[in-house]
Amino acid sequence: MIRRVRNYFFNAFREIFVYHHSSLKFRAKIYALFIAGSSEPLSHYESTLEEIAFNIYQQGDRANALIITVKEYIKSVHTKKHLGEEPLLIEVIQELRMVPRYALKIEPDHLEQLRECTHDQDSKIYQDRLIDFLRQKRSDYEEIRR
Repeated sequence: MIRRVRNYFFNAFREIFVYHHSSLKFRAKIYALFIAGSSEPLSHYESTLEEIAFNIYQQGDRANALIITVKEYIKSVHTKKHLGEEPLLIEVIQELRMVPRYALKIEPDHLEQLRECTHDQDSKIYQDRLIDFLRQKRSDYEEIRR
């Protein structure tokens, strides 16, 4: 109970308490886009998502903030008509244009880990295409940096 209240408070004031909250939100959008596009429930991905979050951020608070933010975006995709998968993908693309270094936040290996949780063949095809697209965006940015 205390943890839930703490996470709610932390999440409500994410912009104040979370260092570089915009990059965390970018990562959350990528993972949410990947999971929400699947026909399978979030519960299939939850333990892998937690593992990824704690791998990225060794700090528990930041990892928990990422997990909570991913869940919020997934809920928004599934419940709100204005934020579906396509608008979320457009947001990711726009953020990459505004802040190209965010391309380094794209971790295809983490997406592959999430993909292993998927059983539905159509969802796997969608996820493969998304991985290829995001991998290309990261590659394009790495080419520019050289």
